[in-house]
Formats: sequence, structure tokens, C-alpha cells
Amino acid sequence: MYEANYRLYKIFDFLYGACLIRGGRKFHCDAYRRAARVLSEFPEDIRSIYEYEGEEGLRRALRLGRAIVAKVVAFLEEGRVEEYEEARRELGEEAVEFIKVRGIGPATVKTLLEKDVRTFHDLLKFLEGEEARRLFKNPEKVREAVLFYLRYRNHFLIPEARIVVEAFRRTYPSAVAVGGYRRGDPLLDVLEFALSEEDAFRLGFSGRYDRGYWLWGGDRIPLRIHIYTEEDKGSVLVYSTGPEGHVMALERMGGIEGATEEEVYGRLGLPFIHPYQRWDGEEVEMAIRGTLPPPLLPSSLPGDTHVHTTYSDGSMRPEEAVQAAIRRGQTLIALVDHSPSSGGGLNEARLERKKYDILHLREKYPYVRILYGTEVDILPDGSLDYPDEILAEFDIVIASVHAWKDGEDLTERILKALENPYVHVIGHPTGRVLKKRPPYNVDLERVFRRAEETDKALEVNANPRRVDLTAEALLMGDYEGKVFIGTDAHREWDMDYIHLGCAQVSRARISPERVGNFFV
Repeated sequence: MYEANYRLYKIFDFLYGACLIRGGRKFHCDAYRRAARVLSEFPEDIRSIYEYEGEEGLRRALRLGRAIVAKVVAFLEEGRVEEYEEARRELGEEAVEFIKVRGIGPATVKTLLEKDVRTFHDLLKFLEGEEARRLFKNPEKVREAVLFYLRYRNHFLIPEARIVVEAFRRTYPSAVAVGGYRRGDPLLDVLEFALSEEDAFRLGFSGRYDRGYWLWGGDRIPLRIHIYTEEDKGSVLVYSTGPEGHVMALERMGGIEGATEEEVYGRLGLPFIHPYQRWDGEEVEMAIRGTLPPPLLPSSLPGDTHVHTTYSDGSMRPEEAVQAAIRRGQTLIALVDHSPSSGGGLNEARLERKKYDILHLREKYPYVRILYGTEVDILPDGSLDYPDEILAEFDIVIASVHAWKDGEDLTERILKALENPYVHVIGHPTGRVLKKRPPYNVDLERVFRRAEETDKALEVNANPRRVDLTAEALLMGDYEGKVFIGTDAHREWDMDYIHLGCAQVSRARISPERVGNFFV
């Protein structure tokens, strides 16, 4: 189950890079990119859809073009995609990945291939030579970006992990995903499962398990298995969910024993501590004192405060986004699109059309609170991309940095934005993109204090490629202000990851009274 989804996600991701390097047409390359994203996050097994509904059923479900779906069908029927095999022979395995490194574009990769630089080992060696200075302005900076990418290259983003987790659960029904996945960590180097003795035996003799790896989807998936019986399932779940600080705090209180997790905590005189809240042990002390806030779960949030639509770079029309929120049981959604400086953002005429659309949707869906919002760019001088008279019309204003110079300190830009009376929240405050780029240069301590002083909020961006801010940053900065949780959704499936934001807020011990989703 889901093995075809995972394999095709990898194939189309490769074809996207190959298309760029070969100089393919933008719409052609973008089709591969969209296919990879869709298949990495698609919630159903595409092989089952094809078996029951055929090619047209796949087209309806995936909402991809005929040429892409034809390749999906070819893989499901024959186990291969000819164009992928051809590109792999021509370009090799690793060179296509070069474009995932910040600062290396398709034209540069093509030049590197002409110089027979085809692996990351070749690339690092090339960057040490004199020839690199003719190709790159700053080879050392590129080298740092390569090493950053390689550091996280084999880690799983949650959408990548999710396919594997669902497949494993369906193959071994007793499996419970534990470790970082269960705690809501956004990046994982290993997938952990608690497994019954019977299913552990089946796994061992399946022919797909090899010394800590599950041989699946054409990959060796790193696994850590924790075996439980019905008598000790609770204690195994607590130990295997971790992390170490939480487990040690419980052990100091008298040990971890129980058939259920509730029993483990009950034996110690504690209420159940949700996996999202488990961290360094301080949460145990707070639970003893009765000061630990309740966990924030997706089911308790009224809705998502950061959803993009086709008015800018989103794939959902406004009504489709509202319907997606309804399907998730949400009663609030903020339709937030980019301002002009981001490229494809809304000018005043398009803002008027969007406003009219939202008024119409409010009449059609009176049981959903539909917010008219913007993600406005913070410009280099700290001013915003819309004048105040336009900002005043929005229900929610998210101010974000989307462009900066290498090494630029963005602190003053963000501090100035916080002073604007119409800004409600600073979006993705560190600018990081997981596996792609580290945070930009910003003094979070000063941002935290200014947000508290101005009674503005900071976003916990739950997009699985960002997860920004993190609980660690909030705790280390002793932040006492407000937060908003939004998925920065550009397609419907992004909205499913709001739990990643809930996990960060819960771990940071932020009470619901400080979460703007409840009172915007």
C-alpha cells in the first residue's frame, strides 16, 4: 500500500529537475513538479484507485494532466517510466539533485555536467579548485550550501514520512508510529514504530527487513522497532515516544509501567501528557503543579489563518479553499494572498475582485467565518507593500519577508513592521525552508520583546517545509506573547499539516488564550 505513491513521487521529482536542466518549457517542468508534490501528499493509495476506477478515476482523484497520468498508468502497469529511465542514463543519479542546493540553478548544473561533475563528491572537489571561481561568485558559500543540503539529504519531511508510515501501518496493523513522528517533529532521520510480537515476527521474516532498514519503494527506509506485549504496551509507547528528558523525569518519579499510557501516568499521580507536550521534563513538573496548559490539537482549533488561493500562487479557488476547511471540520479560514512584490501578488483591482468573492462566499457559507486577508511583503526599508488605507480593509494582515540579500540582518525590517498599526502577525519569522536553507539572520530575542510590547503575534507556520517558529525557539526566547497557527497552504493537502503547528505550540506550553486563531 502507498508504495506506488512513494515511488512515483521520487520519479516525478527527478523528472522535474531533469526537465529544468535540459531547458524544458516551464509548463512542462511545472507539471512534473506538481505531480511530485501531489503524490508526496496524496492521502489514498493510487494503485487501489486505478484498480477500481481506471485511468479516468486517477485523473479525477489526482487532478493531473493526461500526459502525467499516462506515465502513472505506465508505472502501475509495467513498473517503469521510460522517460525517467532515459533521464537517469543521461544525467546520472546525483547531478539532478544539485538544483536542490541553494545557489545552484539548472544552467549551472548543465555547465557542471559538461565538466563531468556528476556526484556530490565531484562537486565538493570542484568547488575547491580555481575553475570554480569562474563559475561561482563565492564558491565557499556554495560549498556551505552543499554541505547543508547533504546534512539533511536523507532526512524525511513529514509528507515524505507520512507515505511510509501509512504503508507500514497497513502492512502491520499493530504498528504505532512513535518517536519524533508522534511528537510532531518536522524532520526525521529514522522512523520508529512500536509493534506487537506477532507483527515483529512477520516483519523479520518478510524478506523486506534488513538490519534496521525496511526495503520498500525502491529505498532502504531506516527503522527503529520497539516490541510490546499487551501487558507492557503503555510503557513501551512512553519509552519509544520519548524524548529522553521526558522519560528521565518520569523514571525519577518511580518508573514507567502500565498496559496503557494513561495507566503509566496514573500510577505516577499525573494526568495524561500528550506526545506533543513531551520535551525536556519541565512539562512533568508543570503537570505536578497543575500549571501545564492543555495540549493544542487540530480538533480544538477553529481553523487555519494562512491559506493561499488562485488569486496569487495557490492552487485552490477561494470557494474550494472554504470547502476544504469545511471537510476538515473547521469554522474559520483566512484567505491570505501575496502582495505585488512577491510576483503574481494582488494589485488594487484584483483585491476588489477577491473582496467581492469573499462577500459572496460569506452569504453562501454563513456557518464559516471567512477572513479577507493578505500576506504583505516587508520591504527592504521595513515599510509594507500596501499603503495603510488598503491594509486597514483586511481582517488579517500577515507581514512577511520574502526577499533579502545574503548575510543581511533582517531584525530592523521586522521590528519596523511590528510597529505598523494594521499588522496582526509576522509570518514565518525565521524564513527557514527545511532541507533547503537555514534561517535568515534575525535577532529573535528582539523580535520577541517587540511583539510582546506591541501586542502583535508571531506565526507558527505549520507548512511541513517550514515549521517556523519552533517550540525550541519559543522556549529559549521565553516568549510570552501571542501566536497564530497557519499552514501557509498552497494546495488542499497542505491544510492537513496544521498538527505540526499545534505540536510546536503545545511543546512551548502556550495556553489557548495566547493563540490568535481563537480570537482573530
